[in-house]
Amino acid sequence: MTASLKDMFDQAAVDFLAGKLAAVCPSFDAKHFSKTVAADLPALELKARAARIADGIRVALPGRYPQQLALVRKAAGKPPSPDAEGGMGGFRFMPFLNFVGRHGLEAPELSLAALAHLTCFFTAEFDVRPYLLADPKHALTHVQAWAGDGDWRVRRLASEGIRPRLPWAMRLPMFAADPAPVLGVLARLVADPHPIVRRSVANNLNDIAKDHPAKAVAAASAWLKAHEAHDIVRHGLRTLVKAGNGEALKLLGFAGGAALAATDFALSPKKIALGEAVRFSATLRNDGRRRVRLSIDYAVHHRKANGGTTAKVFKLAVRDLAPGESCRIEKRHAIRAITTRRYYAGAHALALLVNGREVARGDFVLKI
Repeated sequence: MTASLKDMFDQAAVDFLAGKLAAVCPSFDAKHFSKTVAADLPALELKARAARIADGIRVALPGRYPQQLALVRKAAGKPPSPDAEGGMGGFRFMPFLNFVGRHGLEAPELSLAALAHLTCFFTAEFDVRPYLLADPKHALTHVQAWAGDGDWRVRRLASEGIRPRLPWAMRLPMFAADPAPVLGVLARLVADPHPIVRRSVANNLNDIAKDHPAKAVAAASAWLKAHEAHDIVRHGLRTLVKAGNGEALKLLGFAGGAALAATDFALSPKKIALGEAVRFSATLRNDGRRRVRLSIDYAVHHRKANGGTTAKVFKLAVRDLAPGESCRIEKRHAIRAITTRRYYAGAHALALLVNGREVARGDFVLKI
């Protein structure tokens, strides 16, 4: 059986951190810490396990928080090289970051500096957020400094830590309401030399686009004028493109296509069981007088409990068609059980989308 991610925080992980702490603090009772903390882990999920270890550190280390934080930083040691290969080993340090995120608000200056250090072991994007919520102005002074840091892992934190809709993380409602401070940071990172930082910028822009489409498109337009940022913009506006936002499509060169014809659309089989797939195909022909660039997607309209449907859009292809030219589209889509969706039996639909416009649709029945 494949091990769950939460199992990375097991007895061995607790012993690893206990050994680190004992090496810098002779009075730290590593044996008692490991025994009491590890006993609680089996009943907990991933984030709760890391939090339990962090809380155990708070109880077990001597002194007040500033003294404890100094010991945690010392226990972590020297960060691995920025050029070191990645991997899952850094997860073991997550409780050290959780310790700062959960217990350090009494000393924000020390804590934010520690997060910039510890993010080089494992990302601090989750644990910086309590500081942003408590005092956005102060925390943003650190974020701005991080954006100019020589280590790409710290620069990535500057972007990832302020994402308004970061998965698995506390939301930042003030940035969802007004993304101007976030866009100011992203403007400094959009041309970053490291691809992982640029990827974070794109994901952040995608978060902003969900609440402020016009502001996201305006920022993307400015970036394209100043930098070679097409890949960032394309990824950052992906939600708007899937939604058929005209300004986003135009900015990415997907204007036009009104004269496009979709013929020979076919979808089969008409009935499938969970775990099976439908296949669909169509021919797209440009009947216009100008060459067009096409963003081709498809939407599966899943049946809901109340009998209605909700659409999930999937990327399919990008094509350029000259006047009179055509292309063939074929795709297989499986309906498999996943943890993030509950399926309901009954009528479903699949629609072919070109530049945000539905050009063909077919129905099928899902049997549960």
